[in-house]
Amino acid sequence: MQATNYSYARNNLKTLINKVCDDYEPLIITNKDNKNVVLISLEEYNALQEATFISSNKKDSEEILERMNDIKKGKFNKKDLL
Repeated sequence: MQATNYSYARNNLKTLINKVCDDYEPLIITNKDNKNVVLISLEEYNALQEATFISSNKKDSEEILERMNDIKKGKFNKKDLL
């Protein structure tokens, strides 16, 4: 993960936003008070929120893990897409 300071980020915000979105690479923005932030794309943020929601539900988490184990063991039906 790359990092840059606040002054550079302020002066190059549009470029940095485009880079974060295009490269799917978060960016740490630092300041002299050690109040640092991470710049991520909205798409990445939404994915993190979804993963947090799913993992917070024990029943859904167990179901996902069970299905992943089934796939690893070859217990699945392959279907053609329409």
